[in-house]
Amino acid sequence: MATIKTVKRKNGATAYQINWYENGKRRYLSLGSAYSKREVENTRVAVERIQHCEESGEPLDRRTQRWLEDASPSMRDRLEAAGLIKVERDITLEELWDAYWEDEYYQMKPTTQSNKRQSRRRFFEYFDKNSLTGDLTKRDALKFVEFLDRMVGEATRAGTLRDVRRVYNWAKEVELLDRCPFDGIPRGSFRNKTREYFISREDYEKMLDACPSNQWRVLLALYRIGGLRKEEALHSVWSDVDFARGRLLVHSPKTERYVGMESRVIPLFPELREELERLWDSLDEGGSAYIIAENRTTITKHIEKIVFFAGLNRWERLIQNLRSSRAIEVFEDFGALAEAEWIGHSAKTARDHYLHVLDETFERAASFRGREVQQPAATPKTTPKKTKENERERKRAKQENRSSPVKRRMTR
Repeated sequence: MATIKTVKRKNGATAYQINWYENGKRRYLSLGSAYSKREVENTRVAVERIQHCEESGEPLDRRTQRWLEDASPSMRDRLEAAGLIKVERDITLEELWDAYWEDEYYQMKPTTQSNKRQSRRRFFEYFDKNSLTGDLTKRDALKFVEFLDRMVGEATRAGTLRDVRRVYNWAKEVELLDRCPFDGIPRGSFRNKTREYFISREDYEKMLDACPSNQWRVLLALYRIGGLRKEEALHSVWSDVDFARGRLLVHSPKTERYVGMESRVIPLFPELREELERLWDSLDEGGSAYIIAENRTTITKHIEKIVFFAGLNRWERLIQNLRSSRAIEVFEDFGALAEAEWIGHSAKTARDHYLHVLDETFERAASFRGREVQQPAATPKTTPKKTKENERERKRAKQENRSSPVKRRMTR
């Protein structure tokens, strides 16, 4: 049972304290002198009911629930300090992203970190950093999607919504939030065929001629002929090259968290082997273990310069389209299984982001007349007369067999 204790202060004011016992220990709720006697009595009754429900395991009655809902923030803080209730505090959108950043950011790969930063930037281009997470509604989420549709393409919109939803799902996993306003909102497709570009062998040769050194020729060959990702080329070392067997071991930072996809082995295609051997012969002993040892942090800028001096127009997804161009060639020359194994992705990923029909394929199909239809081999024909004669012979032999007792004994 909860009781009220009054305390006289030096300034003459009367402070109140509500006392009760829990597991044989005295507990108290300090209210100070800012509450009236009626408010103190209502608080005592509520405390008594809360304590009774905690001991019995019964749910709070509607009257106590309504009193808690109408309680001032100061009263709720006092009840929480006394251990009677647990207040779910709302956080700002900036605090939400910062908490997610601190927990998961440093576990991401560099490319993933860059993508997440871009998604965060777009998110706060629309939402105020000081807005509370509890104030964000489904309607706000739909308006944000409309904002993205006006600003970026469908694939970028899909990536941004994926990253935002991941932040809210993480908050639900760690019990920081209990809902995600972006649930049920279609994020769209990551496919964007308009950004696909095929780098022909002729353009590839022009780029090789514009390279300032053998190392840059090898880098282009790793992307365009080997089909490597950007980070995979930078992680390649000379000990991964098997000139004797004609193979190259490729370490994949992007897929290393998946079992069996930490690395893959690709053939040393003749064009790639030629560039690697030329670079190897030009190196001094005791050099770097990495195949690409120079300008490792400015790869994209240097390839842009090579494209410029080759007299070509810069295309979107500069390195990925070099890789996808090789994926198409491997698919056509060696089949889908080799393309998935050597390029290092699933068949669905290849279909959605790498493979597309070339103009040359259309031209070849337009002049293709199809396969010649083979006539079936002639089958021997039996005349009706011969068929009837054969039938009569079979019946006659059957009757003779039945009429002969010797034949019947032999058959037995």
